[in-house]
Amino acid sequence: MTQDENVEGVQATVERDSDQIVVIQRIEIASVSRTVHQCAPLLSCARRSVPAAYERERLLWDTAYMPLVDPGPIIAQARDRGRAVVGANVSTIQMVRGVVRAAEMAQRPVLIQFNRSGLSLFGGVALAALAVKTIADESEAEIALHLDHADTLDELSLAINAGFGSVMIDGSTLPFDQHLTLARSAKGLTTWSRLPLEAELGHVAGDEAGVTIGEASWTDPADAARFVETTGVDWLAVAVGNTHGGPATGGLQVERLRAIRVAVSVPLVLHGASGLSDEELRSAVELGVAKINVGTALHQAAAEGIALWLRAQPGDLRGALNESEGRVAESARDLLSAPWAL
Repeated sequence: MTQDENVEGVQATVERDSDQIVVIQRIEIASVSRTVHQCAPLLSCARRSVPAAYERERLLWDTAYMPLVDPGPIIAQARDRGRAVVGANVSTIQMVRGVVRAAEMAQRPVLIQFNRSGLSLFGGVALAALAVKTIADESEAEIALHLDHADTLDELSLAINAGFGSVMIDGSTLPFDQHLTLARSAKGLTTWSRLPLEAELGHVAGDEAGVTIGEASWTDPADAARFVETTGVDWLAVAVGNTHGGPATGGLQVERLRAIRVAVSVPLVLHGASGLSDEELRSAVELGVAKINVGTALHQAAAEGIALWLRAQPGDLRGALNESEGRVAESARDLLSAPWAL
């Protein structure tokens, strides 16, 4: 079945079959014409994202089809205001609900993020996207959905088609030239959908389920400049002493981060925030970090809630899951209420 619609300058053709919704959106304003083509599973129509010049039309479209917000403008606003957005890595629906509750309480935007392990526990990329979309639809908070630490183009394609608003390609354990090639290919994949692409240069080591971990290597400012210019990535995750799942190795490398900020113009991303002090996080934001990822602290809060509840109420799984959600909400609210948070 094919259906054509015209809404104040927006013309869309929607084709349906048993497996997919295929959407062709054509926007015509003055003499400018753009076409955006996306495919998505039937239960989750992929979001459409268009340039700022077409913001009114994009809002009309998204209001009808997808409540999740576009993370690109949020990250850009954070950088321009000298703030950062929290990227919250989750693995269960209770964690999603807890983070969204925290965003409502703090009245701050947040990126809900899944890595490979989180998606596996959740039941896959399509189910994760549908769950977050449904929860966001019932919330007044600004919620975006991000794929974290994918290392194949297939993973990116699945997330894009499921409705994720931004994605990360992680070739940080590859030799530099291979990393360039992978990131350029990923950028080609995301360009047509106008989704922001994050990539990591240098390698943030440590211990995090669902993330390919190697020996730590710090981001070189000169390499960062070449990498960003060659690949066209939108956000750059840096390794400046930060560590997945633990404290920064020797502390945050402030001067290295400062040099990277001078070398590149794109927003910077800091992984491994659970192991950084409040002062280190504040310094990182002052030096251009616009997205701060946290996962370990939230997972620890979720696990503690379950363990403490079951110790007092053995066998009460429902109560334990509710306690887990509450603990995650408290932990996330502390982050979202920080002075540096957008």
